[in-house]
Amino acid sequence: MDIHHSKLSKSGSSRPRMLSELASSTTARALFGLASGCAGGVVFKELGLPLPWTLGSLTAAAVIAIAGLDWKLPGAARNAARPIIGVMAGSAFTAEVARSMVHWWEAVLPLVSFLVLIILAGRAYFTRFCGFDKTTAFFASTPGGLSELTLLGAQYGGNIRQLVLIHSTRIITVVFLVPFVVRLLFDLEGGGRMRPVHVSDVLSASDWLILLGCAGLGYVIGLPLKMVGGVMVMPLILSAIVHGTGLTQLPPPPWLVALVQVVIGCVAGSRFAGIQWHEVRTSVVQGLVWTAIMLLAALAAAVLCATFVDASVPALLLAFAPGGIAEMTIVAFAMGIEVAFVVCCHVFRSIFLVAVAPALYRGLHKVNGDQA
Repeated sequence: MDIHHSKLSKSGSSRPRMLSELASSTTARALFGLASGCAGGVVFKELGLPLPWTLGSLTAAAVIAIAGLDWKLPGAARNAARPIIGVMAGSAFTAEVARSMVHWWEAVLPLVSFLVLIILAGRAYFTRFCGFDKTTAFFASTPGGLSELTLLGAQYGGNIRQLVLIHSTRIITVVFLVPFVVRLLFDLEGGGRMRPVHVSDVLSASDWLILLGCAGLGYVIGLPLKMVGGVMVMPLILSAIVHGTGLTQLPPPPWLVALVQVVIGCVAGSRFAGIQWHEVRTSVVQGLVWTAIMLLAALAAAVLCATFVDASVPALLLAFAPGGIAEMTIVAFAMGIEVAFVVCCHVFRSIFLVAVAPALYRGLHKVNGDQA
């Protein structure tokens, strides 16, 4: 009896030790990955490359992930980044910007048309040229957020691994290429119209309280709306209200914006962990081709819409670009390109796709006589 009790005691005492070692190992890998992301940001900044903190951290995180370090940032870091991005984006909604929003409705119909056409074209591409089943092809072609579309696709029986690889490839490629395209085609170094005001000012204690309140309260309110980016959208709305009404005029400080960019870059880059060569040859290459097609279509749509929408071609390109809402907000803010307009378009796109994609999927399958 004593021997049995002794074994149980040893087993019980070893379990917390194993959990502690596992936790410390996970934390160490996460800290190493985050430090590597910061180092990548510094290198890209010294090289004068666009969006250095995001692209530098993304590159560094991808390299160490491909090299074999399977790591992820703690959930708390990822969860904290989105409300901060929302507050940051909301700081662009000054009273002047709010007055100009009445003219942005002209972009809604072209954006909806663009999304529907892209989905139809992508569905044909993935079924005819890549051999995907129709469910996986539909949700792989939908240019929304990775987590939302992966969950929706899995719910309808799509291939989760293919969806994750296609959408990860799309988001990473868009975040990496768009800043270079904007700089190359439009000669922008990061100073577009409607740049956030007073970025060099120091936040007072009351400013900090207001911004942290927007982030914290918005996160709590937005949790039930996670599928439509609520944890970012609600802080964005609260931040837009306090900035539009003049309660504060300052965005989050530059060091915090840079840190959030590093987190977003690390999250994107770490998705390459565990990828196999045959997946690079197939799903990743297929995703790259499709992303290139979508970016060319977005550029053509931006040039066309600039003739009748009150926004610049770079802003419209960012609005139509098939990146994730958080990533494209970071790109718009860091480059100073009509942040409020770009954010509004991506928030609308995210909500529209989550709301309409299932109905469109079922409609297409009924037309083709398939089981939805």
